[in-house]
Amino acid sequence: MRYSVDGDLIFIRMDDGENFYNVLNGVLKELGVKSAVVLNGIGMLKDFEIGWFNVEKGQYERERISVPHELVSTSGNVSDRDGEAFAHLHVSLAGPSRSVVGGHLFEATVCNTVEMFLMRLNMDLYRVPGKTFRPLDVR
Repeated sequence: MRYSVDGDLIFIRMDDGENFYNVLNGVLKELGVKSAVVLNGIGMLKDFEIGWFNVEKGQYERERISVPHELVSTSGNVSDRDGEAFAHLHVSLAGPSRSVVGGHLFEATVCNTVEMFLMRLNMDLYRVPGKTFRPLDVR
């Protein structure tokens, strides 16, 4: 893993075999970032879990995929949830057939590399209690 900061811009490179969220959360904690927007993220993931939120059931339907997939895009934000940085990320991933799957990213292992750019925000994003999920708010 390697990261660099230029003003409010944060670059993170993750390396093969690293736990995606362990690296991301470690950098956020080290830099004290609790409000940010994900500008982009590309690379490759394996052993990942994605989900789709079933509104009728009020819960995520999850799927684990072990085959390496290209990380076509990453979007999301970072907010304060109970005093800790919380990265809410959605991904699009293409497998060997080049068919795309996507959804909320719960966990993943880096395959080869991941290159991410985030922008630290000068506002306080935070998660509030909700009925079936924790909505984003700002102060």
